[in-house]
Amino acid sequence: MKTNKLLMAGALAFSMVLSGGMLTGCSNSSNTKDTKTSEVTKKKEVKTLGQKSKDSKSLKFTNSTGKKITVFETKSSSEENFSDNLLENGDVVKNKEERTLYYEVKENDKLNVKIGLQDQDKAFVFKDVDTTDVKKVDVSLKEDKVNLDVTKKDGSTATLTPSEDSVKTEEEKKDESEVKKEEKKEETAKADTSNKSNTSGSKKENTTATTNTSSNKNNSSTSSSKPAEHTHDWVAQYKTVNVPEKGHNEQVMVQAAYDEQVPVTEMQEICVGNQSGLQINGDPNEYLLNNSNGDSGWHSEWRETVVGYKTVHHDAVYETRYVVDSPATTKQELTGYKCSSCGKMKAN
Repeated sequence: MKTNKLLMAGALAFSMVLSGGMLTGCSNSSNTKDTKTSEVTKKKEVKTLGQKSKDSKSLKFTNSTGKKITVFETKSSSEENFSDNLLENGDVVKNKEERTLYYEVKENDKLNVKIGLQDQDKAFVFKDVDTTDVKKVDVSLKEDKVNLDVTKKDGSTATLTPSEDSVKTEEEKKDESEVKKEEKKEETAKADTSNKSNTSGSKKENTTATTNTSSNKNNSSTSSSKPAEHTHDWVAQYKTVNVPEKGHNEQVMVQAAYDEQVPVTEMQEICVGNQSGLQINGDPNEYLLNNSNGDSGWHSEWRETVVGYKTVHHDAVYETRYVVDSPATTKQELTGYKCSSCGKMKAN
């Protein structure tokens, strides 16, 4: 009996071990499937900008500015206003990150782009970007200005600089807002003064002549104590703007194509005079009887001998050179107006 109980207990324990192992194996298999599914999902996640549609076009662009892009807006060149920011709240294009841009342009139009970087007040506008046969676009930063480095499908490249009417900085917007507020206050004050004057005139018609005389004296006293209204003397204000150099890369031929005649050689056995070292053509024994080279004997040697020529073609050689279309210069740009008396500013 004791032996049977021991056997039954051992069988029960062995069954539990097997059950546990099977459960563990199922669990591991499930986890492995979940992990693989997660990895596949991650690989399918591709960040884009804009909405893909049947009429939309697309191009690849990479952020190479060293900073995060926080503003990215597009429009067709004939449209008046840019789209809303294609980057949703909290979304940024990190440095070295590549995305696919979907955009729509009207027939015979080109693409306009607005780009803003983190910690910079100004957004940069690029007008009439020709996206025909464009392979990729790198967004770069040079001298605190965003540039578009465009690579065509044929390998040619070009650098696009921002337009001069790029969006004004927040500081300039604040200055304009303050000037407008001041102008509005002045208009309101003038309107209040006009209303008070009309009210005073109505009261004068309803009073006696004596009251009118007294009122006139008070008005005369008030008028003499009121300071004269200030008239702004607006003077145009300018700033010097650096206009960067513009140019393009082009292929220049530095070596024309040509054909070269290259000798073809092979090792051949020849007869050589012992004393002169000259090659003996024909019967060497006959040569020894009639030669004037002082040879009294001959021997054979293996020498590399030209047996013909072959034509080798060399293609033309090209190199990429940068061509300046317009040199860098400066220009005066109107920034607004300043009162020569009080120093107030207003926008142009």
